[in-house]
Amino acid sequence: MSASFNALTLVRNVEFATFLTTQLQSHRHFESHLSDNKLRLEQIDTTKHNVLFYELTNLSDPIQIVYLAELAKKLKLVILAKSADFASFAFEVGAIDFLALDSTLSRIEKCFEKLIHLCPLARAAEAQYQNIIEPDTSSHIVVKDVGKVRLIDINDIIWINGAGNYVELHFTKGHTPILHRETMKNIEEKLRPQGFIRIHRSTLVRKNSICELTPTDSGDYKIKLKNDISLNLSRRYKSCLGNIISPT
Repeated sequence: MSASFNALTLVRNVEFATFLTTQLQSHRHFESHLSDNKLRLEQIDTTKHNVLFYELTNLSDPIQIVYLAELAKKLKLVILAKSADFASFAFEVGAIDFLALDSTLSRIEKCFEKLIHLCPLARAAEAQYQNIIEPDTSSHIVVKDVGKVRLIDINDIIWINGAGNYVELHFTKGHTPILHRETMKNIEEKLRPQGFIRIHRSTLVRKNSICELTPTDSGDYKIKLKNDISLNLSRRYKSCLGNIISPT
């Protein structure tokens, strides 16, 4: 994903400038440039930068006010200041947001979200990104692991067993099961429309993967799957027998 914003930071407070620049540089929508503060407002190239984070230190300079108002017409201006008393002035000159110099990470992220919302290209890119990270759950299960996100095609799953807040997803013969953090109740509701049925308090199976039913002396059934796995159908779930045998 290419960056939608080329941001310039003119912040005298070194600690906050470093903090803000770090967040900008790590964000997928931003390219960031930290000025040495010798750059004057009239020298800013608005053909190169489309976002300006500017620290306001006083309201007594009328030239500064004029330049900020003009810049706000050509790029997205975010005013920063030590005191919240500057907030009303920030919006008077056309700034899209105001940040205090003690703003938290969550507050900065909200500012980024506002910038993205106001830019059609960034908004479209973000929507596309979210669709990749969290795809249509009707056809996939999203398994989040350390440092990666795995997209599991529901059609590849044959049966599932669970314990507590986790379930183990089983696939065709030769594939290693995958542990997924979700309760049996939730995944049963999610996969019922996909043809999965409950045969045990801790077991779900895909109906069309069942190839054989064998009654046991205890009154239970043994269910054999197409990959030669045998599972127990407990008496508590005998009501699903008709569903298994039914061709629909």
